[in-house]
Amino acid sequence: MKRNLLSLLLALLFAPFGFGQDLSAILDAEENLKDSRNPVEKAFRTPRIVNMHSAENAAPREMVLNIGHRFGKLNAGLYELFGLDQATMRLGLDYGINDWLGAGIGRSSFQKTVDGFLKARLVGQAGKLNSPFTIALYSSASVNTLRNVFPEGKDSFLDRLTFVNSLILSRKFSEALSLQVSPIWLRSRFLLETQSVTDDVSLGMAARIKILPRVHVNLEYIHELVDDRVPDYNPLSLGFDIETGGHVFQLFFSSTQGIFDKAYLINTNEAWYKGAVYFGFNITRVFYL
Repeated sequence: MKRNLLSLLLALLFAPFGFGQDLSAILDAEENLKDSRNPVEKAFRTPRIVNMHSAENAAPREMVLNIGHRFGKLNAGLYELFGLDQATMRLGLDYGINDWLGAGIGRSSFQKTVDGFLKARLVGQAGKLNSPFTIALYSSASVNTLRNVFPEGKDSFLDRLTFVNSLILSRKFSEALSLQVSPIWLRSRFLLETQSVTDDVSLGMAARIKILPRVHVNLEYIHELVDDRVPDYNPLSLGFDIETGGHVFQLFFSSTQGIFDKAYLINTNEAWYKGAVYFGFNITRVFYL
């Protein structure tokens, strides 16, 4: 009864601004979080937070078109139009195979890289009395297709591959807050940057904070735990998710221009405090097959 009265008062209060329906949905969602019988969905609004993957997948038989665009550094000056002349992009497709398994493929302009991934949700968060976390396994492979850059004897398809594996643990605390932790292991058969077999171990951390009914702030930081002998920096990103019905529009500022796993884990060459801030956006569009 108290909840119904509160919902009515809030709806009447905000009705002139068109927010009554959103507030009612928020209250319903908060009740679902408390109910141990209900699975908790959408800790993050898209399968990607900024650069890292979230535990979310495309729904079964759902095809998601991803367009990622990264401009150059904002401090590049007027001659480079503050980075607009130095863009990279990735075009990809994600597909929901079933309610726990998703897959995707994409092609990036950086190093003319083709990448693909599988992501399996092993455990879903469900109320307070069941699993407190969503747990997913993520595995990807990417191949550098640049010509005449690999030395003789190290130019095979296998030598060009880089593998990334990650364990994703996320928790939606409320409609306003979600957190994620992701240990990440990268393995490259022959990494151009080191001219050898390379392993990199990192810890990714992310948060989603709701600031408006359809706007969320995403924070993402990846900290390298094992020295891979590459003079790179830990990528830090701040983004905004804007839900617009058929798709989610993401705007962000990041210290990395990389869009796929290897690029942001290995090729983040500067830091925020050194002026390396890149503006970019992601657009996701959903198609039902």
